[in-house]
Amino acid sequence: MNRLFATIISVLVAALSVSADKQLTVRLTNPLSMERKAVPVVVPVASDVRSAVVMIAGKEVPCQLDDLNDDGLFDELSFATDMKKKEKLTAIVTLSTEGSPREYELKTYGAMAIRDRNKSASKPQHLPVKSVTCPGTSNTYQYIFPHGPVMESDMVGFRVYADHRQSLDYYGHKQLRCDIAETNFYPSKEQKAAGSGDDVLYTGTTYGCGALHGWDGKNAVMFENVRTRTYTVVATGPVRTILAITNKGWLPYKGCKPVDITTTYTLYAGHRDVQVDVKFSRTVADIPLSTGIVDIVEGSEEYSDKAGLRGCWGTACAGNNPKVYDTHTVGLGIFVPSPYYKSDSHFTDKNATPAPKIPNQAYVEVCSTQTDNLHYWFTVTCDMESFGFSGKDEWFSYLKDWRKALNNPVKVEIK
Repeated sequence: MNRLFATIISVLVAALSVSADKQLTVRLTNPLSMERKAVPVVVPVASDVRSAVVMIAGKEVPCQLDDLNDDGLFDELSFATDMKKKEKLTAIVTLSTEGSPREYELKTYGAMAIRDRNKSASKPQHLPVKSVTCPGTSNTYQYIFPHGPVMESDMVGFRVYADHRQSLDYYGHKQLRCDIAETNFYPSKEQKAAGSGDDVLYTGTTYGCGALHGWDGKNAVMFENVRTRTYTVVATGPVRTILAITNKGWLPYKGCKPVDITTTYTLYAGHRDVQVDVKFSRTVADIPLSTGIVDIVEGSEEYSDKAGLRGCWGTACAGNNPKVYDTHTVGLGIFVPSPYYKSDSHFTDKNATPAPKIPNQAYVEVCSTQTDNLHYWFTVTCDMESFGFSGKDEWFSYLKDWRKALNNPVKVEIK
């Protein structure tokens, strides 16, 4: 009788374990007659989910569970897949309330640290942190290593400068791999010889690759007047890395009602472009906004469709000093969708201190929103890449295809 009772209990436990799993069918449809690589798919999940498996055509696909608000519970599942022209795919997602997330090869990286100020140390021991909040008057640029949080995919890398600019600096890749964890954005000669990437851009007092700023009609309005600045590494893993930058109590112009602004950057594995999602604490129809890309100046050539897509191609040098840093041909691109795009512009910062050898200039996309949110994307390339572009014509052609893909996203149906 005892053995029978134990057997029944075992069967019930097994049944309960099975019932803890939930299966979703995710149908994907590519509406375009163009192939797409590493199409990101995001699935909201219940707070009790602890692990997940994604299968496409009988094969397991790497996936990632993310806790977006740091409450200890997962909020979203993400995965990516290639798609052929007009292709329809079905992904089977199994969500479980048991176990822990599966481990896959890490193809993104997100990190920051508090700089080790011990100058006598033979090897600095920078303190890794996930989030930092500082008063708006703090000189965080000198204390957050390497000058701000970094995000990296296997194709590109970036850092967000931890000061009033919050410009995006670009780390180019030679090979399809993440290596900022080893180089810290500053590769040695030996690391570069072994194939590591490197800092390839001078951002100056501009947007860099695509930061969001205010706009006074002639120049960018940055985040000097804020109560606090918070830098957070939200997620990193096999599928994507996410950074969030929050400025509280921003006063972009005299007489403006203070506003909090959180800019979230999402970079997926297999991608060179970054998704930018901006959330305000109120509607901001009263605040002129702008984003853009640095005008590389040295032989810079521009492309614009005068409707939100902007690109440039030219010779860049990190640190604005060719005697110290290598020069590279760099391509930048930005796309602001029609609900937010207002007009093209250009500015030169004549008040930069100290005065740079090359002017701080930028191609500007003036934008606005009638709501409390705004969305856009930016993308990059450089001649360091073994997987890159042959020249400006191919780069500008890519930008047009990129815009087309962003305007026609893969349709996702979850059942």
